[in-house]
Amino acid sequence: MWFGSSKVSAFGRVGAAVALLALAVASAALAFPRVQGVLGSAWTNALLWGLLLVCAGMGLAALARRRWLSAVFHAGAAVVIVGGGMTAGYAKSWQVALVDSPLAPPEYRQRLVEGELVSLSKFEIETYADGMPKQFRTTLAFPDGERTLSVNKPLRRKGITYYQMSYSQATDPYGRAWWVTHLTLRRDPGAAVTFAGYGLLALAALGAAIRETAR
Repeated sequence: MWFGSSKVSAFGRVGAAVALLALAVASAALAFPRVQGVLGSAWTNALLWGLLLVCAGMGLAALARRRWLSAVFHAGAAVVIVGGGMTAGYAKSWQVALVDSPLAPPEYRQRLVEGELVSLSKFEIETYADGMPKQFRTTLAFPDGERTLSVNKPLRRKGITYYQMSYSQATDPYGRAWWVTHLTLRRDPGAAVTFAGYGLLALAALGAAIRETAR
């Protein structure tokens, strides 16, 4: 019969794959500020709550029937939605420019970041033989020591990620030129929650693959 177990299970696997892809796209989209702005409306909040309740309800139903993989999958989906909502509602990004000059006033060389004083220790530019920039890095001084970040190698500290974005030059009142490093700082409390949800989804997918292979 068409509604036999083999075809129903195949349909379920396709549906699970589509749901996983949709959750991945949705949670990734939540990282963009324009998408986060849309989530402030009542209907989008209601949609998120609706999806969360559906995933939680289906997970509990699967758990009651001892369908462990289905329960883990829906739990992971619910956690991803929660993490995406936390990112959309509480993530924060801001830019910081620090002047690499010993003569610059303190407010040009240091910032107060979430209650912690962060100072510029040094800024370095590595160039090719023709003078083109190859790499540039910033060393920051924290209360417990120095840490360095560069392009494609961000610095993560106490829930905040420091990204090396660019650099420029500034001239002091005496006509001397100094480098200015431009950083982007981001705090995202939902990132760890979202990755935990992806871990549950991956665990469910792995379990399903092992079960199918064993048949």
